[in-house]
Amino acid sequence: MKPTTIESIMLTVNSYNTCPYCTGLHGELARMSGLDNTLPDNSSSTKSDENDDKDDNETNVSEEVKYAQTFAIESGRGNAVKFAYDNMLNTIGIKHSKSVRALCWALLWGKTTGNSINGARDKIFKKGDGKKEKITSLDVFMLIYYGPLFSVIGVLNKILTTLPSVPKVISSVIGAVLWLPQAINITPLGIVSLVLNKGVV
Repeated sequence: MKPTTIESIMLTVNSYNTCPYCTGLHGELARMSGLDNTLPDNSSSTKSDENDDKDDNETNVSEEVKYAQTFAIESGRGNAVKFAYDNMLNTIGIKHSKSVRALCWALLWGKTTGNSINGARDKIFKKGDGKKEKITSLDVFMLIYYGPLFSVIGVLNKILTTLPSVPKVISSVIGAVLWLPQAINITPLGIVSLVLNKGVV
């Protein structure tokens, strides 16, 4: 897929329950790929006004972005997601549809993990509204296991703001390089999860 299509999908998924790491990273990657600012603003949308949003934007967005919107609203599950996937499948084919779905799951993981890290950080270092919250073993694990990766992403976001737009091939290379550390972090826990759940995702 074109870098602009990839970043359109990423930004759309992140527009619901936004993650600051994903906003910074994919916002800059979108700018560098040459994507203009025409994506629908979904940051304040909820399930109750989902249909209104879709009607307003239906003629302006691709099937990939329509699917990404539905995926984000429904957290990747449910009949609405299946229906959107089938529509996309009929339009762009199975190969690209599977790629779009994989991108959506990757971003959902990324933004959920990023927000969880920030929540754990705030509890452990007593940031936030001053309320005392119980620190769990999951909070500590999240900060230790994923904290370094997302710290690097935070630094990278600052660096990317200084870089200009780049040709398609360079944008693709950057995306491939950035995918590697994420895959390294996901794979061990993914294998453990598959074993514990006997192969059921």
